[in-house]
Amino acid sequence: MSTKIIAQQALEQGKGILRLAPAWVPRSFCVPGRRIKLHPDDYYALGGERGGIDKRWFASTTPADNAPLTSPNEGLSFIVVENGGKVEQVLLRDAVAELKSEIVGEKIWNEHARWPMFSKFFDNKGALPHHIHHRAEHAKLVGQLGKPEAYYFPPQVNNYGADYPYTFFGFQPGTTKEQVRECFVNFTKGDNKSQPYGSDSDVKAFRSG
Repeated sequence: MSTKIIAQQALEQGKGILRLAPAWVPRSFCVPGRRIKLHPDDYYALGGERGGIDKRWFASTTPADNAPLTSPNEGLSFIVVENGGKVEQVLLRDAVAELKSEIVGEKIWNEHARWPMFSKFFDNKGALPHHIHHRAEHAKLVGQLGKPEAYYFPPQVNNYGADYPYTFFGFQPGTTKEQVRECFVNFTKGDNKSQPYGSDSDVKAFRSG
C-alpha cells in the first residue's frame, strides 16, 4: 500500500488528527532523568555506546544527527493506522511530501514545502553545557537551517528537578573574548577551566559543547 493511501486513511480514521508513534532519541553525553513515560528497562535499549534515551520527539520530520551510530529514521515520527486488523506505519515526513497542504495547510506548505517544526519531551538528569543554536542567517552560511527553541516545563511531567535543573544561556558579566577562545582551544585537553560560577580570578566562560 502506498504512502499516500496510508496517510489518507490515517487522516480519515483520526478525523483530521494523526496518530503518531513515539520517536525516542538517545544522547551519548546525557543521562536520562526518567520522566518521559518510557519503561525503566528501556532507557538504554539502544546500547551503552549510544547513550541513554533522554528525549521524546513529537510530530518530527527532522532526523536526529547522533554521529556515525545514528540508526535509520532516528528522530522521525511514524504515522500509525489500523487497516483491517493490521497496523500500518509510514513516516510523517513522507506523508507530508505526498499530501502537502492537505496535512500542513496552505500557508506552511507554500512557505516551507514541508512540516518545519516539532515538539519534544526533554529529560536530562544533569545540566546541559552551554551551546549555540544558530539564527537562520548564520546557519545559511554553512548550508543549514536555523534552530529556534522555546521551553516550558509542565509540572505534570517534571515531578522533580533531577540533579541540576538549570540551563546555561550565556556568559557571566566580564567574560572576555580571549577567555572564551582559551576555553575552545583547551576543550579537548581535559579541564578547560570554564566556570559557571566562581571567583573573579576564574575563567568565567561556560564550557561549550
